[in-house]
Formats: sequence, C-alpha cells, structure tokens
Amino acid sequence: MRRFPFLVTRHALALILVINLLLLGISIYLGVISANQMRQIVKEDFNQQQLVLAQHTAGLLEQDIHFLKRELSTLNFSPSIQYLEPLTWANRMRATLSSVREDGVVEIRRLDADGARAYLVDARGVDQVISGSFRNASYLEWARQPENKGHIYVSPISTHIPNYMGRLILVMAVPTYEESVDESHPHPSGAMSGALVFYIDVHHLASKFTRQIRSGKTGYAWIMDNQGTFLSHPEREFIGKNAFTVRKERMPAISFDEINEIQREKMLTGQEGWGTYISGWHGGIAGEIHKLIAYSPVRLTEPVVGKDPKTAPSWSVAVVAPASEVEGVVHSLYLRQFILQVIIGFFVLSGTIVMLNFRYERQFSASLEKEVNRKTEELQKSEARYQALVENAADLIYTVDEKGHILSINRFAANLFTTAFPGKTEGEVDPREFFGRHLYDIFDRKSADFHLEWLKEVKETGRTRNKRHEVAIGDHEFWFSTSIVGLRNDQDQIFAYEIISRNITGRKAMEDRLVSMEKLASLGTLAAGVAHEINNPVAVILGFTEHLLDQTDELPEVHETLRIIEEEGLKCKKIVENLLTFARSPEKTETSADISGILEQMLAVVQNTLLIKKIRMESNLAPNLPRVKGDPRELQQVFINLINNAMDAMKGGGLLKVDTRLTPDGKRAAIDFTDTGNGIPKESQAKIFDPFFTTKKVGEGTGLGLSVSYGIIKKFGGNIIFTSYPADEYPEKHGTTFTVYLPVTSESEAEASPREGERSVPLEPFVY
Repeated sequence: MRRFPFLVTRHALALILVINLLLLGISIYLGVISANQMRQIVKEDFNQQQLVLAQHTAGLLEQDIHFLKRELSTLNFSPSIQYLEPLTWANRMRATLSSVREDGVVEIRRLDADGARAYLVDARGVDQVISGSFRNASYLEWARQPENKGHIYVSPISTHIPNYMGRLILVMAVPTYEESVDESHPHPSGAMSGALVFYIDVHHLASKFTRQIRSGKTGYAWIMDNQGTFLSHPEREFIGKNAFTVRKERMPAISFDEINEIQREKMLTGQEGWGTYISGWHGGIAGEIHKLIAYSPVRLTEPVVGKDPKTAPSWSVAVVAPASEVEGVVHSLYLRQFILQVIIGFFVLSGTIVMLNFRYERQFSASLEKEVNRKTEELQKSEARYQALVENAADLIYTVDEKGHILSINRFAANLFTTAFPGKTEGEVDPREFFGRHLYDIFDRKSADFHLEWLKEVKETGRTRNKRHEVAIGDHEFWFSTSIVGLRNDQDQIFAYEIISRNITGRKAMEDRLVSMEKLASLGTLAAGVAHEINNPVAVILGFTEHLLDQTDELPEVHETLRIIEEEGLKCKKIVENLLTFARSPEKTETSADISGILEQMLAVVQNTLLIKKIRMESNLAPNLPRVKGDPRELQQVFINLINNAMDAMKGGGLLKVDTRLTPDGKRAAIDFTDTGNGIPKESQAKIFDPFFTTKKVGEGTGLGLSVSYGIIKKFGGNIIFTSYPADEYPEKHGTTFTVYLPVTSESEAEASPREGERSVPLEPFVY
C-alpha cells in the first residue's frame, strides 16, 4: 500500500465501488442476453417438435380423405349405382357406408341427371327416394360438365345442409356415367346419368385425430378449414365458428392480431411453419398467455399442373402449447444465476469480491451442471417416449439419405423387411442391423427404383404426396400406402427423407375381389341367357340328326356325315351345360362319396393314356379315409378335369402324383394333384378360376373347366387352392400342385348315404 497510497483513500474506495457496480451491471446484462438467447433456442426446438406432430397428424388426415375418395370412386363403378337398379342400389350403398361411417360419412346420395330425384341411404342404414328439385345443386351443375368426368368434387364446408342444419358438412361428389355392363344393360350408353355424393361430418373426422394429441404437459391441437372455420377445437363452443372473431367475442380486452395474422397469411394459404401469439386463456386460467404454435396443411385435392399449390383447397392442423412450459425451465435456471450475482456484488462491496466470486462461481457451476444433467435426463426420457411411440406404431417408419441408405427404422418395418433375408424370422433381426443398408437390399430392383425416383421428385418439388403402390420384398408382394417427407437442415436443404408406409395388402385384395365379384355376377347372368338361347337350336339340330340317322342306314356316306354332325352337336351341348353350371346358383346335394374308391377307379382308367403320353404316375391314397360331402359323379368330373390339365401341362412327359390325406383337425380330406409341367405364369395365376380364361392354345380349351370345378367344390363347402412354379423362374422345381379340400361327413350322414355296393346310379364314364 505504501507504493499505491491512493488505494487507501476515500476516493479510491468510491472508485472501486463504482467499478464493481459497473462490472456487476455488465454481468447481469450479459446474463439476461444469454437467458433470452437460450429461451429462443428452446422455443424453436420445441416448435420443431410440434411441427413434426402437426405434419404427422395432417398426413394421417390426408390418408383418410384419399380413402374416402377411393371408396366413392369404387362405389361409382357399380352397375347397381350407375343404373339405379331397384333391387340392389340400396344394399350396395349400405355396404360402402359400413366401411366409411367411422370416417364421418353420414349419408350417401345418388342424384339423377335432371336433378328431379335423389336416392339415398342415411347413417341409420335407411334408404329413401326423394322427389324434388336438385337441379341447381352446385355439385350437380359441376358434374354435368364433360371435362369433370373422372374427377372428384370437394365442396366448401357448410352448416346449412338440409337435414344436417348446424353440423359441419362437406360434400364429396363424382359424376356418374352409364359405362358398366350387366344383364339389363349389355350395351352401356356411356351417357351422364347424374352424380354420386358423400355427405361427410368433418367435425367427426377431424376430432378422430386431434382428441388424443398432447404437446408438452397441457398442449393441444385444433383444425380449421380454408374459410377460417374451426372444425375441431378443445373449446366446444368454438367448433363451427369463425377463427378470426370467436376469440375476440369471448375476451374483447385481449388483442388477437398475432394469431389472426398467422391464420390469414400462413394457414389459409396452405403453408406450414411455427410462431408465437398471445391468447386470453388456457386450461381454465384467464389472462394474457403467450403460446407457441406449429401448423401444417391438409391437402384436400391433388395440385393442378400450372396452378399455385397454395390455391388448392386445404385445411390446416395446428398444435399449440403455452410458452410458459418452455420458459419455466430457462427462468428457474437464470433466476438462480441472478441471485448469485447479487450476492457476489454485496461481497465485492465488503472488499472480498475476488475470494467470494471464485467460491460462488464454483458453486454456480456445480449447480448449473446439476441442472443441466437433470434437464438432459428429462430430455432423454422425452426422447425415449417419442422413440417408443415410433417403435410401437403399426406403420413402417424409417429414414433414408439421398442415395437410399437406411438411417433409422422402427421395429414394425424391421420385422416386415426380414422377409427379404431367407432363414430369418420376425423378432430375430435387430432394427440396427438395417442401418446403412440400401433400398436395393430390401426391395426388388423395380420397387427400389420406384422409391429412389420418388425421393428425387420430393427433392425437386418439395411436395409431400401419398401414393398407393406395389412392392416386392423377398418372395413376397405387398401393397403399401406411402408418404415421403423431406427433412431439412438449418439451411432449408433436404438432407434426409422420412418414409411412412402402411401395409394395405388386405384392403387392396378386398377391393379387387369386390370389383371381380361384380364382374363375375354380370358375366354369369349374361352367360346364362346366352346358354339358354343356344340350347334350343342345338336340341333341334340333334333331334333332326337322330331322325335322319335312322333313315340313312343304307346310305353309308350320308350316314357318316350325319354321325359327325351329331358328334359336334353333342360337343356344343356339353359347352352349353358347362355355361349353365357356371351361371346358375349351385344347389347343394346332400350326399357323400368315397374319395379313395373314386380315385382308384379313375386312375385305373387313365393309366394307359398316361403311359402313351410318357407320364409316370405315383399315387399315395390314405387308408380308411372317411367319406366326404359331395356327389360322386360331380367329384369325378372335377378330378378328371384336374388330371387332364396336368397331362396337357406335360407335353413331353413327366411325373403325376396323386395323394390323399386327412387334415390335422380331422374335419377335411385333402386330395393333391402334382405335375412337373411348365407351371402357370405368374401374371395368369390371379385369373386361373375366371370363366373363359385358359392358358391353352386356341381350340384346345373352353376356359370353363376350372371355373365349373371351383363351383362344384364350393357347393359342398370345400375349396380348391394351387401352388405353381413357372419354369422360366424355377427351372429346377417347376410344376403345379392343385389341392382339393372336402369336408368329412358326420356319422349320421355317412350312415344315411348309399355305400359303394348300394349305389342306385353308377358313376359316369370317364371322358378325357
């Protein structure tokens, strides 16, 4: 102090005090700036999580809207709907209504072309025919325009629909043209016959996705349409009200300009993003409350080429949470810092600032580290909950880079992708084993190329679309409903892609079977009419031929010609009988048959034919096989048809195996017919039981054998399945196996049926 006497003066003490106060003020200022920066970073991170939640919800809602469009289009293809067939239109509408009722459809309506009558089925399943003037309905005027054929009309949401006043109703309509073929309309006119309409309760549809959403501790979600009307909201009195005025009406003292600007400039124009605004209440607490919001659009229609995608009709999903839940974390942390700094300032004023500052700095650092560790643990738990949500999802969720390498994958996707690796079963593969694998390792080349082209499209356009497509994984084929979202970095550049796929193989098969059933019903009716018309002249020809044969015994040349005419006429008669058998509803014959006896007799007859065609036969007939339900003559027809098909498939010779067995449950007998022929081409396997479809050359088959056989077996409660390995794909194990399943008769039925020695009608002779 002797060298610096100024330090012991009163002025020096005041100067030191001022300097320390200044340093304390600077430290507090920097702390406040740091707190604000941290608060902003945490808010942005939280809003990004909310945006992902909003995007996922919007994607699910778009999938349901696309599903409703597909159901509307499928129903519009039905002849019952196109021609308003009196006996079937209502049942066809009820069948569709049962599958779309959970998605908000409350009524299906069909208007005729001039708008004079409406045919409808309401939510109760009650059908009505209403006469009136619907000519000026906007969707009917739209449907009359030829350029709208094949397109789907989506109306603005209205609360003034008759019979649904006060409810939020969206009208989805499609023009109806007479294009399908049935018995009454073998030559469709192709004329416009009206419109098919879904009435959809959008509040029911929207609430289906928002009621379970929670962001943070008390956050929630709501949805509004492009007119600014709330479709779903936790405040029930808001539903159906204008989002720009209802808040102000509830609390006039609060300014809602920020949220109104977000709604008007962002959400109504179909944009996605996040922001903040001031609300007047939350969870029963009133007053100015700062909230964080993230929003994502729901596209109702596909973008039109040449038009701005933002102008397309859309809704907007918003996920909201109070900012206090995020700011509380930062506030509690920096409040402690401020208190420590004030304490340090007082100790500086007492002359021990250096020592105390060092001590409290260490204490603050330890406290900060403890708080950071605690928040890190909470963040890890939150991340684990989110990971569990993804892992337990019933959809395939995985991310890939631009080249198609897998970056992450959930367990559901890993279990399904396991089928690409022979010898592996579900649960044996750790999802992490897929990290780094390429899409070519999972899918076949065509499916992988499809995904890579889609990734390129998302990068170039920035649009998220949903597609239904077929994929092949290993030896299995699936139908997926997929959406791909580009993941962006801080520079707004796409660095990876999130792929969400739903396995809709079962739904697609059901849709295809429904369309096929309607076609087969129309074809069967048409075949029955044609067969009856042909049967009469064929009977006349055969009658006169038989008469002439009796009178031309002394004219050998004429007699031989008439015999040929009779033979060809009988062939025509057989074809007509097959057509009638296919067309008529099968009558169930209450009888039973001995499978082993029928097969032994039949194999003995065809033995020589098989030897001539260089076909070796092996049979393994199970002993003491119980009797089965079926008519012996009809079962003979089925078995000989399957053997004939097997012989035709083995032109150069081969092996035919016939085996019988009892199924493990003892309720059915199984008969296997296995050949080593060229197999059935994969593209033909789905149509093998269709009438008039044949893989044989022209003139060698009618295409009715398998369809008639299928009808006979089904009549007795059985089934026919097949497995085929085409020679071009399986050169070492090519061939086909047809398996016939027939139910075993009960003891009472077996005793009532005639035994082999008691048959009053013998089996028909074999024809092959």
